[in-house]
Amino acid sequence: MLLKYMDRSTYRRKSEINVAKQLHREFGEFYLIPEGGSNSLALHGCAEIIEEITVDFDVICCSCGTGGTLAGIAGALRKDQRALGFAVLKGASFLNDDVSAFQESAFGRTTSNWSIEQGFHFGGYAKKNVDLKRFISSFEALHEKSLKFACGAKDHVRVA
Repeated sequence: MLLKYMDRSTYRRKSEINVAKQLHREFGEFYLIPEGGSNSLALHGCAEIIEEITVDFDVICCSCGTGGTLAGIAGALRKDQRALGFAVLKGASFLNDDVSAFQESAFGRTTSNWSIEQGFHFGGYAKKNVDLKRFISSFEALHEKSLKFACGAKDHVRVA
């Protein structure tokens, strides 16, 4: 794999055909992995996550940067289950349309068993505050045994 750095100006235009044409001139034939790895192939892979879960559940939660993971797992849920996404970006209401479009592209349909919470980004991507740190610590303490059981080791769920 070769990763190609893009300056901010080019990155803002990443979906334009001229950007892909320039990459083609520079590298020849290539497979462009979209931001967040989100495309219809990825959604089918994310749908497989549900098959790996060995405990029954009503709701599954995940973070949402591009919405691909949420779209994939929601597409694989039973009728009595829901998926809840948490937007990691401030002002990410566009994710609702993106998740629907991803599902339509990958599965030929859009499900209604998911939603996205917009109010827990803490100011933007990878931001945190005292309230979030407190919540993480209390959640971890409250569920330590079940987290060890579900993940095999507590460190797999620790948030720094």
